[in-house]
Amino acid sequence: MSSTSREELIRRRFVAVTRKYLRAGGCSSAELRRAAGLRARTKSRSAALNGARLALALALPLLCGLVLGRSLGVRLLLRPVQEQRCLLPNNYLVWEFSRPVSDCDFCRGVDSALVLGNLTRDEFREHAYSSKPIVVKGAAGHWLASKVFSLQFFRSLYERIPGAYESVHEDCQFLHFRSDFDNLREVLHMSERRAMNLPGEAPWYVGWKNCHPQVMEVLKRFYEPPHFLPEDAEMPNSNYIFLGYEDGADMHLDYIPRLMWQGQIIGSKTWTVAPTPECDHVCGSFSFLVDTGDVVLLDTRIWYHSTRVENRHFSLTVTSEYG
Repeated sequence: MSSTSREELIRRRFVAVTRKYLRAGGCSSAELRRAAGLRARTKSRSAALNGARLALALALPLLCGLVLGRSLGVRLLLRPVQEQRCLLPNNYLVWEFSRPVSDCDFCRGVDSALVLGNLTRDEFREHAYSSKPIVVKGAAGHWLASKVFSLQFFRSLYERIPGAYESVHEDCQFLHFRSDFDNLREVLHMSERRAMNLPGEAPWYVGWKNCHPQVMEVLKRFYEPPHFLPEDAEMPNSNYIFLGYEDGADMHLDYIPRLMWQGQIIGSKTWTVAPTPECDHVCGSFSFLVDTGDVVLLDTRIWYHSTRVENRHFSLTVTSEYG
């Protein structure tokens, strides 16, 4: 592929993913235009210079939050970045433009999730590494987590284990999505009214990765990896907890090494999945419901996905990987 063709492909992919981000509630198109005001004035420069310009143009939106900051104080200056108000999440552009271009076989002819009954490992074997979204009904219904996991449980757990809060910030990950929380400690100490999403309180939805060994030791007492997964599947000694109300995660890809499974412990969520931008002409987006006790399996590395919590009810899920 020539440098001109590659540049045009990257440009098209950037425009597509930016449009998806704007539709999901990111910064305005006017803000992006102002931030990306540098444009190549001619096409006669060398390919290297054009590549440098392109890299700068792609990087400028990442600085949008900083440019729009209204205070010179370090905390307020960095806050737009922390909130991802005008920022594609975490190195998103780097990941998006370094991933392989899909041949679209993963989504060709797929227009719904495969819904299965609570099946055995042998019965699941043919679906184990499928790229098709799968919902296994009732597979997490027996987990004790549904009777134990809560904000109060997590607050007690994190406060009695030395270094637990710090592990999320330093070694794991905290995801505030559209909420105004800066860290897990703030989430676990919110007011009772907000925790219950009472009228007049701002809705919230957050997630975080657990990788502290003592935290994981406790959490694993109350759930198990789905029993139908292959016996020899690799699984990390970590998980994610996602909980909250209303708007869940915006449309995105996950940059993880394995496939994803998620147990819906409390509440229900609607998932919307969409193909990668280069497959828009072949495949379409669709939505499906995951109810309490269900397990959803999805290759979130190739399917863009977003979630929404249903009926203003509380949702709590535990997520990990297998491969």
